[in-house]
Amino acid sequence: MYSFLFEILLLVTALSVDAFAAGFVYGVSKIKVPFTSIIVVTGISSLMLVLSLLAGNLVSSLFPENLTKYFSFLLLFTLGLIKLFDHSQHDEAENADKNKDDLVSPTEAFTLGVALSIDSLAAGIGAGIGSAYIPVAFLVSFLIGALALIAGSWLGGLISSRCRSNLCWISGVLLILLAFMKLL
Repeated sequence: MYSFLFEILLLVTALSVDAFAAGFVYGVSKIKVPFTSIIVVTGISSLMLVLSLLAGNLVSSLFPENLTKYFSFLLLFTLGLIKLFDHSQHDEAENADKNKDDLVSPTEAFTLGVALSIDSLAAGIGAGIGSAYIPVAFLVSFLIGALALIAGSWLGGLISSRCRSNLCWISGVLLILLAFMKLL
């Protein structure tokens, strides 16, 4: 039981780094993210994670355990490598304020939520977390995602616009770690 909870926490943390980075970019750019927009972004990401976990459970029930274990490893490892070297999430966050009013509207948050949840689709399928833990995964994903977005925005606001650190590589490292856990 505790290994599933640890996997959920690791997976959600990896997927929330992008939300933290987006929040950081907003804070540095002095763009406000209202509570309703935070709910939209994290709700979409969490829902996509749940759907992909369900798909992962379906896939794992159709194929032998060894095959799904190596498939999960390959999917998570590949996604982790992509995240290590991809910096497009930073650009997506900067471009999310379409109407340039220094406020992320719920409509703009929807677009960002979809962009941030693409990783959730692949990672959730690869994670193969048991269906009994999916409600826990949704709740943890929603809470950590919201906290990451808020914390990133707050920290970005504290640091001047001179520093635009891209932290997306951290999610890549965590996904690679999760991939190797699948082989154990």
